[in-house]
Amino acid sequence: MSYKEPMLLPEVVATNLVSGRKQHSDPHGYKIVSVRLREPEFDAFAEQASAVGLTNNMALRIAARRIGGFLEVNNGTQEALEDLIRVIGVISGRIRDLKGSYAESGRVDMQEFAALHAAFGYEFARLDTTLMSILNVSRRRLDGRLRLKEAANA
Repeated sequence: MSYKEPMLLPEVVATNLVSGRKQHSDPHGYKIVSVRLREPEFDAFAEQASAVGLTNNMALRIAARRIGGFLEVNNGTQEALEDLIRVIGVISGRIRDLKGSYAESGRVDMQEFAALHAAFGYEFARLDTTLMSILNVSRRRLDGRLRLKEAANA
């Protein structure tokens, strides 16, 4: 995964309503958050981010969004979804072919129909499971909260 840093824009200052402290943001609504790390912490973090092709900024953004429960789809999940779409498209095409065959002959290959029905049910269940894991906002927020709690207690 590669990420291109956004062009830096002049900062404007916004007041954080929770703390009353000034917080920087840019005209596009981004808030700037700074993190202090000791040198060994930073080196280890930067090495991990770099190893997966991320900038330090993007790695921190991903962590912050996950903690907040925002949707993050990794490459494996994206590939799985693309595969599901492809397979369901193939099944759909084969069902369309069956319909055409029926229109010509008045007969349906029930074995082929049963096989397609089973394959569609299986792929749809895979799709449903994948989407539920991605879209479960409360689970993502709970997971983020638990990670923070574990880190705070460590």
